[in-house]
Amino acid sequence: MTSSQGQTGQCVFVVEDNIDLNKDLCEYLEMCGFDVTGCETGASFYRALEQKKPDAVILDIMLPDADGYDLAKHVRQNIDCGIMMLTSLSGMDNHLTGYKSGADVYLTKDSPLSVIEAALQPLLRRASRADNKGGDSSPAEQDSWVLDMLNWTLLNPKGTPASLTAAERTIVKLLIEADGAWLTRPEIVIALGKADTAENCRNLDTAIRRVRQKVLKQTGEELPVRTAYGRGYAFTSVGSVSGEAEGDIDADDQS
Repeated sequence: MTSSQGQTGQCVFVVEDNIDLNKDLCEYLEMCGFDVTGCETGASFYRALEQKKPDAVILDIMLPDADGYDLAKHVRQNIDCGIMMLTSLSGMDNHLTGYKSGADVYLTKDSPLSVIEAALQPLLRRASRADNKGGDSSPAEQDSWVLDMLNWTLLNPKGTPASLTAAERTIVKLLIEADGAWLTRPEIVIALGKADTAENCRNLDTAIRRVRQKVLKQTGEELPVRTAYGRGYAFTSVGSVSGEAEGDIDADDQS
């Protein structure tokens, strides 16, 4: 087990039995300014937890002495921190099991180090908000919707995912990043690279109506997006965005 102190003071545990990958991750995150603790086994991970509390953990699934899903469940039940699964298992069933175990983000090991660090940022921001609220905050206040840009999914606070189209993913991203502020229809349409026309605004309304229906059907929970005449749309719950996405998005893309 290795530990290094960064400038941010935010603590990240890396639980990975591949020595080279563990070292690379720890060194990269250290250069990014984090307080990093590397663990190569489940046993060393539990020992590290006795010493300090992480703000986020990066978990491999297939460890020599432990199951990463079980470690995620333990963390979710006992520690208020972000959880990232980083594994070679890329199947959809593995993704779903990871999220149901408590993971906020699920990435595969071929992800660039820069993407891993970027996906950590919203988890660490959420941990900072929870620390700042202190004992006056309720569990409901700390619940968060998570938009996983890499895997095209939106997770409700319970970790249940809904699959999104390219357009839906970008619309939800814009609303979450507005941090509760109202976005007018023209603002959203223009951000999507479209002209501010009545037709494109109608297409936007249709896209948002469809994603609301989809999220309710797949997660059993209403999408916290509100609309008001003359004001537009607002995301009214705590939300974060993980990962990166490339490519142009069409608001009328419903595939």
